[in-house]
Amino acid sequence: MYKGFYFIYIIAKNSVEQKKRVIFQMANHVIFLLFSLYLYKHVYELVPGLKDKLPFANAVWSMSAYFMVFWLGVRNIERRFREDIQSGNIEMYLLRPIGYVWQKVFVVLGQGLYSFISATILSVAVSYFVVGLPEINTTFWFWILGVLIILILSQVLTCIIFVLSGLTGFWLENSEPVHFLVSKLIMIFGGAWVPVAFFPKALQLFAQFSPFGGSMAVTFTMYPNFPQQFPLLLFNILFWIIVGLLLVRFVSSRAFAKLAVNG
Repeated sequence: MYKGFYFIYIIAKNSVEQKKRVIFQMANHVIFLLFSLYLYKHVYELVPGLKDKLPFANAVWSMSAYFMVFWLGVRNIERRFREDIQSGNIEMYLLRPIGYVWQKVFVVLGQGLYSFISATILSVAVSYFVVGLPEINTTFWFWILGVLIILILSQVLTCIIFVLSGLTGFWLENSEPVHFLVSKLIMIFGGAWVPVAFFPKALQLFAQFSPFGGSMAVTFTMYPNFPQQFPLLLFNILFWIIVGLLLVRFVSSRAFAKLAVNG
């Protein structure tokens, strides 16, 4: 674990030098936030009944949380696998002391860490100064702790999902279609386009308890009923993490055995 954190730190330290890229990303981030705020402001004015499903401030914070996590770039894990498989460079990485799968995860996290921290600061600042804090039915510090726990675990789940997407490249050679499908399912059930609170009841349940919604469960932490939903959200994420890790171990062993045989 220490080696992993140090690996991420080194990659992140080197990524800080790419200031122009981060500035451009954060400009896009602010545009996303302001556009979403402007759009939902008018939607709530046109459909006043929406505030009964989700208060306006909570909807803004939910969308901000999704865009914030987006810049961590975990979705790029699949692309790292695909590039190594298609280029044939994967054997070179297998000789390193850190396992291949962990290498790709650590590199992506390190490269996205600086953008993620910047996006988090902007998301909190813009949301707070425009709409204030979201409505929360618990103490502030319990809410913050719950958000941190769900944020970390949900991104662990997201890493696992995209690792599995990348591993399909050992059989498909081009895992991009799998990545496209998985990304769209996460966007839909993670609340990227429409907050899950606006979904029909059956779709809400699927979003909250599927791995796709679980990977973006940080958006659900901005809902007023989060304290009541916290145990179920936590159990759901932990369940899919365990299932995902077992699948990663099984699929990766098959994948590397295939590589050893076929070259």
